[in-house]
Amino acid sequence: MVGEEKEKKENYDLMTAVIICLGDSENEHYSGIIKLLDVLLSDEQDPQKKKHILEEDFSVKMTRDLEREVSLMCNLSKGIEDRGMEKGLEQGLEQGMEHGLLSSIRNLMETMSWSSGQAMDALKIPRENRERYEQLLKQL
Repeated sequence: MVGEEKEKKENYDLMTAVIICLGDSENEHYSGIIKLLDVLLSDEQDPQKKKHILEEDFSVKMTRDLEREVSLMCNLSKGIEDRGMEKGLEQGLEQGMEHGLLSSIRNLMETMSWSSGQAMDALKIPRENRERYEQLLKQL
């Protein structure tokens, strides 16, 4: 709260969710604020095209600060996408490695008639990870 106004909490502690479906440029309602938001938030248009649309369709005068902000928004969505891809790859690699280790443990147990502990010893699996692998082996 800013200022001296005293107001009951229930009058200002509210949350409203607004969902805006941007659709596509072929939609009959694609104009006004919907088009503006689509242009600003789109990760499919390059910054130059966005600047052109903002200037031509919305009479927005492009200053250096505004150009920088538009470029930042373009880079932000690309950065989020890149981080998501990187995180997905890391998770996939971790899951793949984990699956491979579980398969190796299971194979050693079956072919050598070893206990899970003996198989993990042979694979040099750190002691701090063994309980997790024991649990995962039980789920297989």
